[in-house]
Amino acid sequence: MDRPDSSLSIAYTNYGEQSGVTLHVAHALRALGHRITPVSARGPLDLRDPATRLPRFTRDVAVHLALATARFRSQALTYRWNTPYAFDVHSRHLGVALAALDPAPDVVLQNGALFSPGLPARLPYVLLLDHTRALAEAAPAFRRAGLAAPPRYGRAWFERERACYRGAAAIATFSENVARSLVRDYGLARERIVVVGAGANVVPERPARADDGETILFVGREFARKGGTILLDAFERVRRRRPAARLLIAGPPEPLALPDGAEQLGPVPYDGLEELFSRATVFALPTLVEPFGIAFLDAMACGVPCVGTAVEAVPEIIEEGKTGLLVPPGDPAALAEALLALLGDPARGRELGAAGRARVLKRFQWTQVGARLDAVLQPARAAAREPARAAS
Repeated sequence: MDRPDSSLSIAYTNYGEQSGVTLHVAHALRALGHRITPVSARGPLDLRDPATRLPRFTRDVAVHLALATARFRSQALTYRWNTPYAFDVHSRHLGVALAALDPAPDVVLQNGALFSPGLPARLPYVLLLDHTRALAEAAPAFRRAGLAAPPRYGRAWFERERACYRGAAAIATFSENVARSLVRDYGLARERIVVVGAGANVVPERPARADDGETILFVGREFARKGGTILLDAFERVRRRRPAARLLIAGPPEPLALPDGAEQLGPVPYDGLEELFSRATVFALPTLVEPFGIAFLDAMACGVPCVGTAVEAVPEIIEEGKTGLLVPPGDPAALAEALLALLGDPARGRELGAAGRARVLKRFQWTQVGARLDAVLQPARAAAREPARAAS
């Protein structure tokens, strides 16, 4: 597509694929005629040499691990990127990489706030956020589900995160939940924030339905955080009243102790999800902590009714009673009743599934997200040009 006046050169910085987000956002923006240059902040603190894959013992790595251990103890390896030291090292590394781009990009787009672009004022950046640390730390512990309270990153991290938000030309968020946090927890003006949403990774042209009327599907890699143990409890309750019910679990790589009627499928690639959703009568993801929940969008796009939890951004995805059902988090009895309600009423399940697909097609496609992001990125470039014109 030829768009000489509105085409942007975008440096797209990120920390990984983030459930397909990076790939799909880049593709959607390229489809609008923008030039995308991926720039990673990762590297200096990686524990293995990228070429040999052997352990690295640089000074930065040693300090990085020591500080992570001091703050996070036994969880140091899990949270090693979440110290002020790691934030600063990655920010400097990213700043050098961006300064080396020739020609310089019109604007920087960054997923998340694990680091800051660290740019001169002439090069603006826009953040794309699915969560904030303040939201994460507000999540309660669910001991019964094996989920501890989230660790505190500390004031120094919070100050860096807030400075990153305040330095952005604009902030695009997946949800209103995140927009509210930015205003409430970080003091940002609401007019600087645009909710662009997210998109389904699986959108079949014509969803196939091949379920047996008794199949519950779970898709999620982090079993405890996604409420997997709550679902197992609920499923046993369902089986007492519907002995033919079965549960398919896709995602978790570690072996699980499962009740009768449940089957673990292991990790499933994106190209296998459409067939998997076609076998589901109901999609259940009783997540306990959830920045957004793209798996709900995938299920809805495939015409599968959803049962989710009323936490964080999930109610912005599932319209209660219209595209699915919402239950309180950590409540297996309520979850079982919701599952039984849909298994016992196939007509209602088909109605909710059709409404869910229509909702995804109307709002939650990556092409639509790209168009909303474009509307945020264009003013960021225009604002950066104004000081240059004044100086000339």
